[in-house]
Amino acid sequence: MNMIERAIQFATKAHEGQLRKGTRRPYIVHPIEVGEIVAGMTKDEEIISAAVLHDTIEDCEGVTADVLALEFSPRVAGMVLGESEDKSKTWMERKSATIHSIGQAPREVQMIALADKLSNMRDIDRDYPKVGEDLWNRFRMKDKKMIGWYYKGIRDALQSVFAEEAAFQEYCALIEKNFE
Repeated sequence: MNMIERAIQFATKAHEGQLRKGTRRPYIVHPIEVGEIVAGMTKDEEIISAAVLHDTIEDCEGVTADVLALEFSPRVAGMVLGESEDKSKTWMERKSATIHSIGQAPREVQMIALADKLSNMRDIDRDYPKVGEDLWNRFRMKDKKMIGWYYKGIRDALQSVFAEEAAFQEYCALIEKNFE
C-alpha cells in the first residue's frame, strides 16, 4: 500500500462517524476531494497524503503531529500542522490568523489550503441553491458577509502564487457566484 492509500485509510478511520456540517454526507468525502484537487497540482505523495490528512489534527481525537510523523513522515505532519487552526481561539481570531499566515506559508501548505477552501466552496455552491439562506446556519459563523470575507481573504492571499492554476480559477469563480 502506498502512502496515499495509507493516508486515505487513516483519515477514514480518524473521521469515522463525522458528517459534513448540516448534511448526512460522511465527512471523509471532503478530505478525499481535497487530496484529489491537490493531485491535480502535484504528484508528490507526501503533499497529497497531507491533503487527505489535513483535518485530522484539528478535528480528530488522538491525532497529533507526532502521530502523523510516525505513521507517515515529519514532512507530512508539518504540512498538516501548517493547515490546522487553533480551535481554542474565536472564529474571527482563527480566520484572521489564517488569512495573514497563508500568504507566507510554504507552497505545499498553500496548495492544501487552496484545495481545502475549493472543496468547501464546491459544497456551498452545491447546497446554496437547495437550502438558500438557511445554509449559513450550518456554520459557526452564521453571517454570509463574514464567511465571504474569509474566502475572499484567502483568495487575495493566494492570488500571486496560483493565478494560473485551474483550481484557483474555479475557486475565484465560485466566490464570485456565491458571495459577490
